[in-house]
Amino acid sequence: MRRRLLTLSTIALSALLAAMIVPLIGTYASDRTQELFVTRQADVNRFAVVAGTALETGSVASLRAELDRYEEVHGARVVVVDADRQTVATSPGDLDPGTVARPVARALAGNSAEKPDPVWPWSDDTFVIASPIGRDAHVLGAVVMETPTAAARHDVAMRLALLVAAGFAVLLAAAAGVAVPLVRWILRPVGDLDDAARRVAHGELTTRVPESTGPPELRRLATSFNDMANHVQLAQRQQSDLVADASHQLGNPLTALRLRVETLSADASPEDAAQLDLVLAETDRLTRIVDSLLDLGQVGADPPPVKEVDLVVAVRERCRMWEPALPGLVVDAPAEAVALASDEVVDVFLDAALDNAAKFAPGSPVEVTVARPLDGVSVAVRDHGEGIRGDDLEKVGSRFFRSAQHQNVRGTGLGLAIVRAHVVRVGGTFSVAGPPDGGFEVRVTLPHPCRRPSPGQA
Repeated sequence: MRRRLLTLSTIALSALLAAMIVPLIGTYASDRTQELFVTRQADVNRFAVVAGTALETGSVASLRAELDRYEEVHGARVVVVDADRQTVATSPGDLDPGTVARPVARALAGNSAEKPDPVWPWSDDTFVIASPIGRDAHVLGAVVMETPTAAARHDVAMRLALLVAAGFAVLLAAAAGVAVPLVRWILRPVGDLDDAARRVAHGELTTRVPESTGPPELRRLATSFNDMANHVQLAQRQQSDLVADASHQLGNPLTALRLRVETLSADASPEDAAQLDLVLAETDRLTRIVDSLLDLGQVGADPPPVKEVDLVVAVRERCRMWEPALPGLVVDAPAEAVALASDEVVDVFLDAALDNAAKFAPGSPVEVTVARPLDGVSVAVRDHGEGIRGDDLEKVGSRFFRSAQHQNVRGTGLGLAIVRAHVVRVGGTFSVAGPPDGGFEVRVTLPHPCRRPSPGQA
């Protein structure tokens, strides 16, 4: 849009300058032509007086000599004809009166010369002036002059070039001083709206745009956008509140239900106790799902503050807590790897990933790797279990997803979905992979401190 607006404004400025330059150069060309015409007309009138005397006396030698000197000095060819259109005297140049029949006929009719059209750089090389030779009321002949226009055309061309150069300079100055600031003023609200829309789409629901800059139409659009963002933020808050309230309201009955089932199980027969144990297991599973939903709902709140975090320190501290549950846990990390992250994102990721490794790949070695690729700082957890088959790998991280071979393993299918939501909110990326030699790997990449991300860029 910026390029199109600049193009249109440049065309408009060019048309305005052309409308100013054309009359100026037209006036100058007319004035320069008039100056040349008046000068040559005076010379023709003088020759008419001299030629009149020569025709009356029959002595044209001096007239020929004067015509020769005139052409030598001014480059103009001159011919004197009598009333019968017979050549009486001529300058050395070749000028056939038959080629200038109209001016000669006009002069022999006693009329003065016509003013020529304005001289342009692309005009003819000459124009013709003819003046009658007379005594009293009688026309004795005519003086015809073919006047070169090279000097006049050169002057007009130079003036035209000067005006075009000045117009081009004015165009550049106007473009830099008027068009570019004007286009920037018009498009600044559009850029703000585009940036704000991206931020809102990536989860920064508190983003708003100024409503007092730009044209009236864009100010109204900014107001509408802010109203929309307010409604989206309110809806997101209501959704989070609903999930939190629902989880809280479900948690209390589930706790009471578990206590009642435990009470019944204490006095039940062995057969009934076995059935009540199944009820307790399902109650515990439902409690875990409610807790996970509560955690996932809280992820939709305002983005957490990010700060510089040494991932190596955070990873080693958390892995130390998991070492009793994962004897084969190995950490491979450099001395330091600083990234932008929230306080809880590393712990949330490692808890979910290591818990999955303990449940789905029991007894296999587990490797936690911290690396520093070009796009950020990554943390990967890889086990050597049976992995995930086929198309199920692409679905990992979706809410409530459980792979076909792990349906009987305890879990809610929300762990990695919660991790993914946390990582995306701080501007990181989430990915999973099935290594060629087997197992399963989950990786998160967090941004470098020198690159402030827009939260939600996945």
